[in-house]
Amino acid sequence: MKSVMEKSGRVLRHPLPIALAFLALLQALHYFDTRWRFVPFLVTVTLAIAALLFLLSRRPAFSLWAAGLTVLLIAAMSEVKFRLKGFSLHVFDFAFTGLDRSALSFLVGSYFHLLIAGIAALIAALVFLIMAFRCDRPSGRSFGVRAGLLFAMAAGVFVLYPDKKDEPDYVHYISGYDASSFFVSIGDLEFPLGRIVLADRLENVEAKGSLRDDISCDVAASKPDLFVVLSESQTSPSYFPQVNVPEWMSASFQSQDGQVHPLQVETFGGGTWVTNFSVMTGLSGADFGWQSPYVTQILEGRVKTSLPSLLARCGYRTVAVMPMQASFVNEGPFLTSIGFQEIVDFDAMKPKSHFVRDSFYFDAVERIVRQHREKDRRPLFIAMQTLFPHGPYDMNLVPADALPGKALAPDAEPNEYLRRVALAKQDLQDFRSKRQRAPGPNGTVVLDFGDHQAVATKDYLLADAPAGNVFADLRSLAYKTYYSVYAYGREIDMRPFAKPLDVGFLSASLIEAAGLPTSPTFKALARLRDACGGYYHTCPDRSLVDQHLRQRQNAGLLNLD
Repeated sequence: MKSVMEKSGRVLRHPLPIALAFLALLQALHYFDTRWRFVPFLVTVTLAIAALLFLLSRRPAFSLWAAGLTVLLIAAMSEVKFRLKGFSLHVFDFAFTGLDRSALSFLVGSYFHLLIAGIAALIAALVFLIMAFRCDRPSGRSFGVRAGLLFAMAAGVFVLYPDKKDEPDYVHYISGYDASSFFVSIGDLEFPLGRIVLADRLENVEAKGSLRDDISCDVAASKPDLFVVLSESQTSPSYFPQVNVPEWMSASFQSQDGQVHPLQVETFGGGTWVTNFSVMTGLSGADFGWQSPYVTQILEGRVKTSLPSLLARCGYRTVAVMPMQASFVNEGPFLTSIGFQEIVDFDAMKPKSHFVRDSFYFDAVERIVRQHREKDRRPLFIAMQTLFPHGPYDMNLVPADALPGKALAPDAEPNEYLRRVALAKQDLQDFRSKRQRAPGPNGTVVLDFGDHQAVATKDYLLADAPAGNVFADLRSLAYKTYYSVYAYGREIDMRPFAKPLDVGFLSASLIEAAGLPTSPTFKALARLRDACGGYYHTCPDRSLVDQHLRQRQNAGLLNLD
């Protein structure tokens, strides 16, 4: 045993294996980060970690191996997160997601194979590092020399960081720069924990005009029941020429005017709550920069004007139906803070698992509608989220007899994804048919929208993408989904939907089209939509958006302090 340890020690300390490992590390860093531009920065980060470990352990070879493995493991974690959620690893994930038991429970239940692989990788790394520690020899370098080395490497990290001052801070995390994202995010800690970055942008903006905390309930000739359906991971299959779906499925993405209306969202592959946040509040998640994935945590109780609060003040019963636990990414408490009177979540509905068909959730809504109309004369607003098309896609949830016929995509996971979407569309159409047969005394409006694209079609997206990083451009196809609108027992004006919309304008356009109760904020949003050509965060005249947000802030409708 002793001779084995000695041989291992000689190998791990020898310059040749260390040099070969360094070259392999360079290639791995380039793979995970996609750009050579950040590799010198990452190498210096690795050396700084090694210098810290050397200061504490006095073992130089062990410190180098441990630092390299640490950086690689963090990059791998970031890669997994980006592939699943469309946002690379951030230091705040350990505080927000890492302490969210409902989020961890869902991730473990849905991606158990990834958890096992991660644990196995950590155990293997730990065993290797224990061996490296025991085989290495303590250095005779003084504490001062080791501390000086750490200081020099730390200074190098700051010097070599290739900052692009004209690049929005969120771009780094939506672009798939997975090796560097975690280390870059440490710089965000300069903000106080509760500091909202949008406040800095608006600090020197002078509002021209003002908003009031008024509502206009009587402008509506009647108050129809309103159903807003978040269609999980869905976009029009017409965007991907590689797939071959039946005509009825393509048509299921159309509105009652026969058109597929594009919706530009701000997250890819995950982050459902970010899109839902924008629809309900008329705000852009991207305006909050790197804090975009955490808006439901940091903005609870800070948004006073929203679609549910407006309708609640005009006499609506407001209900949110969500397939996750209400505590998931704090979405339940956030939705309550913006005007939802009731939250019906996973615990209330008790599905057998997260992977039940969407018909389960539509049936739950149907029960609410039936009971409501028996004893309550208030108009009804229900915002519901679906889940069946959510990943992972390496398990077959659609039985062959439920959807017979040829494959919808040439690859297994995209095919499974599209089969789930097909059943989800059938369930949505059944729900709309019921609303058409029983529209209620004042009619019914049904809006559904795609929250983001699925990782299952990512390769198809990239195959037809122009040169460059499509994830760094919020106007690219990667962020294009859809919405559809139907009205039963009443008229609807489709003119507000004539142009493609950014997600932050969807609720204002719906209010205008359906003749719903409104407020100065939503009227201002409609004007902003027209002035910006349907663009929100990327409005050609960005000052108009900042003016609107500053007016909300001055009126006490958006608290960023």
